[in-house]
Amino acid sequence: MILRGSGFRRLGPWWLVAGAVVAGLVLFGLKEVRLAGQVMAVAFAGAGLIRAVTKRTGAGGIAVRNKAVDVIILLALALGVLIASATVKLT
Repeated sequence: MILRGSGFRRLGPWWLVAGAVVAGLVLFGLKEVRLAGQVMAVAFAGAGLIRAVTKRTGAGGIAVRNKAVDVIILLALALGVLIASATVKLT
């Protein structure tokens, strides 16, 4: 398989974020809803921080838009997931 010229780009730290989100989904499947939300919120906040401190080439797949928009969206997503998982009624 030749990836040269195919538009493939190195995803870099995106794999860390994706792994943490998958871990959160596994926890959700194990009925640990609050812990799953916390894990995913940390993953999104970590992605926002990585995007804030690295250049576009170093951020890999996390860099989608300009830096400010990426950071704001990722941190807002982290806050939203954390609030949603903390306020869900588990009965």
